[in-house]
Amino acid sequence: MQDNIKVGNINVGRGELKKGLIKGIELIDNTSINIPVLVMNGAYNGPTLLMVSTQHGIEIQGIEVIQKIMREIVDPKKLHGAIIGVPVENPLAFNHHQYLSWIDNLDVGGGGSGSLITVNRPNGNTTERLAYVLQEEAWSKADLVANIHCNTRPDSLIYQMINVGNPKTKDNLLKMAKAFDVTTIVSDAPFDENTAPPTLGNLAAKRGVPVILLELSDGRWISEPSTSAGVRGILNIMKVFKMIDGVIESQSGFPIVPGLNRSHGVIRANRGGLIRFFKKPGELIKEGEIIAEIYDLYGDILEKVKMPVEGYVWAYPCGTSLGTSGSLQAVEVGANVAYAFTHEKDTY
Repeated sequence: MQDNIKVGNINVGRGELKKGLIKGIELIDNTSINIPVLVMNGAYNGPTLLMVSTQHGIEIQGIEVIQKIMREIVDPKKLHGAIIGVPVENPLAFNHHQYLSWIDNLDVGGGGSGSLITVNRPNGNTTERLAYVLQEEAWSKADLVANIHCNTRPDSLIYQMINVGNPKTKDNLLKMAKAFDVTTIVSDAPFDENTAPPTLGNLAAKRGVPVILLELSDGRWISEPSTSAGVRGILNIMKVFKMIDGVIESQSGFPIVPGLNRSHGVIRANRGGLIRFFKKPGELIKEGEIIAEIYDLYGDILEKVKMPVEGYVWAYPCGTSLGTSGSLQAVEVGANVAYAFTHEKDTY
């Protein structure tokens, strides 16, 4: 931690909170699209926590989480360490109410939805340039990262995803997940520093910086219980890393599948049509049970969608329009019906 932290166009001294901008890109009419940032430099030494939201433009719950923590709750004069808050990582997507950048349909996070982009291209395409400045001005300065996302529907599980396949970050990721205290999806896929593409998350992992992926619910609205769950969980993380004082608060008010769980994968539609659901996210479902029905505009049932394993659903995304959920209760052939996972053990 430094006496003075510079992020974008602001310099922040000990015990201060300031707001500013990270210079982004320029549109064809010379309009600047910049990235808003809040920076809090604590009065005492400690780690730097980076909180980012709205990497996908229709997932806005994290904006409120960041604002509440940095503007209402944490006092910089009592903080050990620093907080960098980026409420909207991809303004190109956010400004157009789209999941990905409207210019090139790419994901600033680098992978997952959209074509893979990397962050080591200061002269790359539009979204790559946004990723580059995010890396240089924010991600490269972090010791811990809370990457806040959201599922579309309000009935989705609030969950977190961690990859413990990197020995540099495994212990701290488990520590963060236990503190955040929601349904945990774990992967132990090996992390190879030499072959992993240089995305924001991979570059952090290479430096030994743990990145916890947080998935709140009801992404298009600022609502409960998502906001409180996000605030409570991140404050818990700050407490276990000695950034702030206080007692760990258990999460409550929404379903939690305890311990460690593993993703089974996507359940896809074999027919197109409207869809109705019979099982709730977080409800234990037996193998072969019907979780949904797809029916046509006449009301005839076309497909009964069955659970492939005994386990749970964390969300019903309803389609894959432009790389994300379609926000209509309808699916096309091959569309995402549900995200399924299985329970592994009750403890971390």
